[in-house]
Amino acid sequence: MRTLMNLVLLLCIASGVKGQEIKFQQAIRAELNKPRFGVELHFPNSVKRFYKANGFNYAWIKSKTEADRTWAGMLLLDCVLQFGLNRKDYHPEKFSYDSLRTMINEPEKMSESAKVQYEILLTDAMITLINHLHYGKLNPEFTATRIDRGGLMSFNTESELIKALSGKDFMMTILNVQPKVKDYEALQSYMRLIKGQYVDDCYEVPEAEARKVAINMERLRWANFNGETYLQINIPSYSLTLHEKDTTYDFKVIVGKLEAKTPVLSSVIGYITTGPGQKVSYRVFTKELLPQAVKNTDFLKTTIMSCTIVKESIYR
Repeated sequence: MRTLMNLVLLLCIASGVKGQEIKFQQAIRAELNKPRFGVELHFPNSVKRFYKANGFNYAWIKSKTEADRTWAGMLLLDCVLQFGLNRKDYHPEKFSYDSLRTMINEPEKMSESAKVQYEILLTDAMITLINHLHYGKLNPEFTATRIDRGGLMSFNTESELIKALSGKDFMMTILNVQPKVKDYEALQSYMRLIKGQYVDDCYEVPEAEARKVAINMERLRWANFNGETYLQINIPSYSLTLHEKDTTYDFKVIVGKLEAKTPVLSSVIGYITTGPGQKVSYRVFTKELLPQAVKNTDFLKTTIMSCTIVKESIYR
């Protein structure tokens, strides 16, 4: 008889847990289906895809024993300055640690509506952070609108977040979406130092320097380096670096003037031409060469002669 009663009790508990889970799923679905859903969110479509893939279950408003990833996510959002990002981009005014503690420790004291809204805003904040760490905040190619449409084959933000939530090391999984190149890693370590450890120390780093580091981190996120071999051109330093798996090679390069700037781009190199035939464009001839030829009748003769000498030395 006692065994039977225990079995009935276990079935009742399981039924109650299942009923609560269904209640949570219904609350999430109802919020996602509201006509004005997404007005406050940066990536509303990504949020919808995340919850669909997650079975419309809560990801953050968990019990005390399951909330470690929730606190880790909040910590990441509090520390975005160390990634050269701005805390204001992640709904800071919507998050209260006191409210979150109540939701986790004493969930009966908070309405289901309040829990759902907090849950969804935190998901949007984490999706936004992952996108900013991987693509950059102001990427001209991978804009927020394009990312939120979905269908990008190279990287899936919702999948990365689900992987982090289900994996052993939540924080490391999130941080691994950043570019894996030495220059970026060096900048990230320096930013962590000046916005983390130095803040509580006696060192003072000018804000202009921190901003410069943040800008270069952002540009490296745009570069979207794939593979171990790539070329990186540093326009201000007139230098080109060939990165290979075990070493790097440095070269000098010629860049444009202020009035004819070298364009900034990220591309794939299909082939390299050595010793190419030289053709002067109409604009360069009329704007640069012709005015100098008018001033100096020997200019074109000496220019052509020097080009010929350089060309011959290349072929030799």
